[in-house]
Amino acid sequence: MDALEAAGLARDMVSSTGAQALASRFLQAALRAHALHQGLCYRRDAAEDRLSPVACAALRMDALWPIGMDELENPLVFSLMGGKPCHVDPLGSLVDVGAGFDDLREQLSGRDAMLVLPLRTAGRQPLGVLVMVGEAAALRAWRDDPLWQMMTEVHEHLFARLHEPAGMAADALTAHAVRATEAAERGRARAARLLAAEFVGSSAMAQRLREDMLRLADSTLATLITGETGAGKDHAAWLIHQVSSRRGKFVPVNCAAIPKDLIEAELFGSVRGAFTGATQARSGLVAEADGGTLFLDEIGDMPLALQGTLLRLLNEKKYRPVGATREQASDFRLICATHQPLPQLIRDGRFREDLYFRIRQHTLHLPPLRERAEDVGLLAAHVLLQHNRERQAHVAGIEPQALALLQAHPFPGNVRELRSLVLAAAERTAQGASISAAAVRELQADLAAPVPGGSAEDAALLGLLRTDNLPGAVEAFERLVVGTRLRQTDGSRSLAARSLGIPKRTLARKCQTWNLDRENVSL
Repeated sequence: MDALEAAGLARDMVSSTGAQALASRFLQAALRAHALHQGLCYRRDAAEDRLSPVACAALRMDALWPIGMDELENPLVFSLMGGKPCHVDPLGSLVDVGAGFDDLREQLSGRDAMLVLPLRTAGRQPLGVLVMVGEAAALRAWRDDPLWQMMTEVHEHLFARLHEPAGMAADALTAHAVRATEAAERGRARAARLLAAEFVGSSAMAQRLREDMLRLADSTLATLITGETGAGKDHAAWLIHQVSSRRGKFVPVNCAAIPKDLIEAELFGSVRGAFTGATQARSGLVAEADGGTLFLDEIGDMPLALQGTLLRLLNEKKYRPVGATREQASDFRLICATHQPLPQLIRDGRFREDLYFRIRQHTLHLPPLRERAEDVGLLAAHVLLQHNRERQAHVAGIEPQALALLQAHPFPGNVRELRSLVLAAAERTAQGASISAAAVRELQADLAAPVPGGSAEDAALLGLLRTDNLPGAVEAFERLVVGTRLRQTDGSRSLAARSLGIPKRTLARKCQTWNLDRENVSL
């Protein structure tokens, strides 16, 4: 397209009186200019729960259906909520990302590539998407064309203007309308950022966690997040910050990773010469979190001496850099996380009780993955989709038998372990193929293999995880526990039975059945 044609298109778009006419003119010109196959435009409904088709080129409008905003893996929803272009090559490489995408793909060629571009308002709020379909090389040429980059920006600007309410000028609105509009925009932004962060899960537990995070978003009170290692506590903290109205930074601090003699300087900063190696003044992480969120991960590992200083900081929002004589202020929202039982640390004298009650004004518990096994399939598919996007790979999906193995896996490392396992399986899978049960089983065997220096009990326990005989596994586990306890009590059945909470005669009968006695307590 030359400059004269571009000027004509720009004039036609400016004169468009509706979103359908505007998008149709843009799409038809784009298809002609670069020999693309199809073009589509969707916009977000007023209820914000689906994307509806606005216009198309080289397709029939009556063949297109709305797409639900709950299809987080759908490239149209992913691009809109993430605010970034999404490239799919070929279309047939995406599976199980939503019924809406399946309906759309039936109207397109699975051998073609797709480019999705987000449409946003002047305030960068999600409004709709442009979808261009064609050969991969033609799509790249169209996207890299400076003239079409400019025309796409013009279309986005005009599309946003057409969706502004009439008489939107601030002086024409009542104060109540202004406040309602701002509140609605904030609510939409929170939901958009939460969805864009891809908190995955369809279980009732996952839905409750999403509701809890939204509820906690704009609280000024401290929040304590608990859960096992790998359950996603740091991700939950980041999500709470993202959906809040705070404009400052999210500043994470791993209390277990910073040396104890440096953690105070890391948090509060220091003046020049405050200690050996302090060759210049530096601001700390508390100052960096001003106006934002300070996230203290593994708060249970914070040195006891520093806990009193932190308590004063939370009460007064003032701190003193190491070596300084004057106090400074910081307005931050505090989120803490731990996998340790803080009440037990308090009883052991390792954590201050007054600090505990100060940091748990709100609580959020993340359950282990084994308690929401119904989310494993969605999480695994999400990880695989990310792998395909980031590595430009084409792993087609996960075989049903492989998915069954993942759902049966106990995942002591929770979501972090699931992600690692799926990524490793994807790397072992050929392009165009699906992750097989054999690949998952091989990785599980690697995890179950005894590490150097590991005990026989560890190896036996890990081996039970691969069982296909539950009654046999239960009996084997019971024998493992009894045999281990007999060795610990030097073969005393009385002590072993008492420590296990069972009658001595019951233990004796089991020992006779399994041939376990004072001389034979090996496994």
